Parts: sequence; structure tokens; C-alpha cells
Amino acid sequence: MSNVRLAYVLAFGVGFLSLSQQILFVRLVGFAFESTPESFAFVLVCFLLGIALGAHAGKRICARGMALVPTAATVLLVAAVIDSVLPHLAVIALGPRASAFAFAAPSIGALILATAALKSVLFPIAHELGADSSGPQVGRSISRVYACNIAGSTLGPLVTGFLLLDGFGVESAFLLIAAGTVALCIACFPAAQRSRALAAGLAGIALVFVSARLHPADLLREIIVAQTPPEMPLGTIVETRSGVIHTLRQSDGGDYVYGGNVYDGRINTSLRVNSNGIERAYILAALHANPRRILVIGMSSGAWTWVLSRLPGVHEVDVVEINPGYLELIRAHPEVDAILADPRVRIHIDDGRRWLSRNPDRRYDLIVMNTTFHWRAYSTNLLSVEFLSLIRRHLDAGGILTFNTTGSPDALWTASRIFPFVRLYHNCAYASERDFTRIDKESAQRVYKVADRGQALLNPDNAQDAAAVSAMLRIPFFSPNRVARMAGRPLQVITDDNMLTEYRFGRPNRLIPGFN
Repeated sequence: MSNVRLAYVLAFGVGFLSLSQQILFVRLVGFAFESTPESFAFVLVCFLLGIALGAHAGKRICARGMALVPTAATVLLVAAVIDSVLPHLAVIALGPRASAFAFAAPSIGALILATAALKSVLFPIAHELGADSSGPQVGRSISRVYACNIAGSTLGPLVTGFLLLDGFGVESAFLLIAAGTVALCIACFPAAQRSRALAAGLAGIALVFVSARLHPADLLREIIVAQTPPEMPLGTIVETRSGVIHTLRQSDGGDYVYGGNVYDGRINTSLRVNSNGIERAYILAALHANPRRILVIGMSSGAWTWVLSRLPGVHEVDVVEINPGYLELIRAHPEVDAILADPRVRIHIDDGRRWLSRNPDRRYDLIVMNTTFHWRAYSTNLLSVEFLSLIRRHLDAGGILTFNTTGSPDALWTASRIFPFVRLYHNCAYASERDFTRIDKESAQRVYKVADRGQALLNPDNAQDAAAVSAMLRIPFFSPNRVARMAGRPLQVITDDNMLTEYRFGRPNRLIPGFN
């Protein structure tokens, strides 16, 4: 292989592998630090700093007149070794030991920087090999190297984000990137030595994958264990390109469900148990007399969908869920798996906002979102005034929107700018064009008509059931103005652009404590 062609391979390979690792680190750091919006910025800063340092080192190598091809092979060999043990290094940085010392962010940051720097050393070398400095086409030759790097940098995140994370998971994807680094290293050997290098490289790759099989890093499991009390045993872990889901087993109250390492509900459908605030779904039987069509945005554990599909008079339930991994989770839990076989329930794997925009003519009596925590990355997309305006266009006359504010008074305030009537019940906003808070005796009796296959879930003659319903109906509704007075500050409208809930009024920065 000529030096020019090698330069193109290096430029493409470095771009592909580096940006692929960045995608994996974004997934890993986001998971470890509970989906906070600063996670992406943290990875990006470390990654760009690594690129800058690596490119500077590569420039000095070229300036010293060193043998570029052997140097490139050596650097890639070191990078391949680090890449092959990267899951184990990440466990050291983010696992149980790191949690005891608060070194998690600096440790994983150093790892991101090192992996980016090693590969970035190759970029100036590729330019030097690919540039014909003695001819008139120097600009063209350099632009070709750039084009190859851009192509690799574009293709890497696409392949990794849409294929590797979906089919292999984050730990296996790291090992596949390590195999790619080995292949790039082999490309640097001359033709006479390449067969031996190929054999050694394949043997090394086989050794890494066999050792990973026999002694896996259990990267995500170790992070979860480090952040979970020992009395809550880990259940299942489901990885898809849309995120990571895991459960924590509980004998009472239903298993805990976590999405992106953040609490996402419990698998409970009983109002009597009510370990997951399921009264916020049951109360809708009293608030709406005839909810024939229901839209659920965000299925999660399926508990809310199960209850909503049992409300009296329901004919259709559309569920929009972005992560298909929840289907696997629901199949494993008999408490809720019936929704997957219910002909009235149609599950759409899609982004909620995109699905609504693509279905402008759909109208619903109830739209329900048990929204994730307001401080998580991208939560604005489900709380902004623009999205709530889109929701209102899909409500029938007299319909009700319910969404979880998760403690954000600005979320309730934003809803009040769109809907004539808004109230806070527990921690959920209920919004409509009408006053739905006057619950008379007839309305209350509808709660006892919530039934599964003709069997009522609640019995008014049962003291425990009656007490659970009475407690649910006693929870007060609060107006936005009252919530504003209790907030102790002027409330603001959330927009797609200001991202109030994620940054200004979000959670304290866990990556760099004290820096917000």
C-alpha cells in the first residue's frame, strides 16, 4: 500500500473509531451520572481536549522527521491495548471503588482524553503521508485526507449509534472498536510483514474476546451496584440504541424500573398498594365520564397503560414509546404483560413529538404522560410551551391532559399559558378547557367500575379498597397561582430554547460539584 493510500485509510479509520468511542462514552457517562444534561458537554470537552493534545503530539512527530509509518503502527498498537481493556478501566473509574472517593468524573475524563489523544496523533501523520508537498496539487491531496476523515467521522457515529448499541450493547461495542483499532494498526505494516501482523492481530482480537467472555467487565452492572443499596438486588438489564433499562427486584410493591439509570416507576397496578402513585391514573376515571380514546406518551413499565386501558368505556389506547426495550421488560412481568395482547392497545415505537406531528388528525379524550424528571437531558422536549401547544391540538372537546411535573412549578405554569384550566394533583399537572375538579358521588362511583376482563378492581364494600379510593379523592387540587406563591420566586414559561428545567432550575451538577 502506498503512503498516500495509507494516509486515506488512517484518516478514515481515525475518524470512524474516535467518533464511535465518543458516542459510547456519551452513553456510558450519561448512564453513570443519571442522564444529567451536563454529561454530553463533559464528554465533548474531554474528547476535544484529547484531540488537541494528540494532534499537537502528532505535529511534533512529523516535525522531527521520525519514520511515520512505524510510528503510526506503534501508536495504534498502544491505543488497541488500551481499547481492549477499556471496559475494565471504566469499571475502575465508575464502579464501586470510585464511588467511595469521588474520583469518578476525573477518572473517566482522563480515560476519554487518553483514548481520543492516541488516535488523534495519527491525523497529522496522515496529512504528512498524504500530502504531495513537492507538486502543484498539495491542496487537493490535503483535501482528500480531510474528506476521508470527515467520511469516517460521519459514518462512525451512525454505525455505532444505530447498529452496535442496538445489537451488542455498550461493553461489546467498546471491544468491537478495539478490534477496529487493531485492524488499523495492521494496515500500517508493509506488505512483507502484513501476513504475520494479521495473524498476530487476529490472535490478539480472539484473546480479548475470549477473555471478555470468560471475565467480562460487567460495566453497566458494576455502575448500578455502586449506586444501589445492597438490599435492592439487580434484576434485568436491557440495552437498545434508545437507552439502557434495568430493574431492581422487590418482593413488596412491585419491581423498580430505571431508564437511563433514573427511577422510571414501579410495576404495580393496585390502588391499594399504590407504591408508584398509581392513584394519578385511577383518578382519571372520576375526572372524565367517557374516555373512549386515550393516548399514552411514554409507556415505561406499562403499569399506567394497564390501568388506563381498564377505565370504563375505553375503546382505543395509543401508546408511543421511544425505547422498544420496555416491551421486553413488560413481557417478563405478568402483572402488566396483558397490554401487549390487548387488541385495543396499539404500541408505536417512536418519538412522541414526532408521532404527534405525523398524525395531526388524531384526537383523544385523555392524553397521559408520566413524564421523566424535569432535570434530565431533553426533558424540555416534553414540557415546553411548544410541545404542550401541540398536545392541545390533539385533545377532543372536554379532554384532559395529564403529565408529571416531577416537582417543577415552571412546568405547571407553562401548562397554564396553554390551557384555560390547569390544576396540580399530587405532582401531576391536569389540564383541560373545563373545570374537572368537582367530583360528585356519581363521578366517584366510576372509580369502582375500573375493571379487568369484567372483574372490578375495587370493591366499595371492601374496607381497604374504600379507604384507598377515599384517600385518593381527598388529595387536593392546587391552582397555578397558589403553586406560584409557594414557589417563592417568579415562575417562568419553559420553551424549546431556554431549557429552564434542565439548566437554570435543574439538578446540581453531579459531574463537577459546585459548578452549575
